[in-house]
Amino acid sequence: MSKISTKLTSLALATAVLGSGFSGNASATELESQVQNDGTQEIVEISTQENVGLNEVGPGVGDPNEIVPYGTSKPTSTWDLSTQGRYTFSGYLNSVRDLYTNYLLTGKSSAEIYIWNNDTTRLRFKVMQKNLLFDSQIGPTYELAAGATGTVNVSLDASKNYYIVFQGPCDVGGWIQ
Repeated sequence: MSKISTKLTSLALATAVLGSGFSGNASATELESQVQNDGTQEIVEISTQENVGLNEVGPGVGDPNEIVPYGTSKPTSTWDLSTQGRYTFSGYLNSVRDLYTNYLLTGKSSAEIYIWNNDTTRLRFKVMQKNLLFDSQIGPTYELAAGATGTVNVSLDASKNYYIVFQGPCDVGGWIQ
């Protein structure tokens, strides 16, 4: 097989794998070779973390009810706090993007949100109501100092859907009930 044919076959295979919906956002540890300023080569370990109950894609976006472990596809399912109980989450994001709860939260007229900020920077988050056209913010944008924990009580409409947005970068965990 010629070099051109081999390259075309490799390109077609790569296109087929990437086009099939393969998600490259997995929890893993990789070794990467980096050339230093003095010309020496150093092996650097790069690791990613699993987000539990949080994701970078807003609620209602993506395929309905599709859950992709370690991926960015967002399920559109709801979590009924009155019947399913406490919703626990944790996540890490090292870029200036938003991190969202994986589910639309519903079923309670008031909720307690407990959050711990594992990051070295101030955490900012807000509670959003999912609407037909434009989502609306419920209450202020909350802030939590680096390394601190806090509790927020919010009034909700039990028949509506809500989600929490954390502004990245962040390293956060907590629950809502």
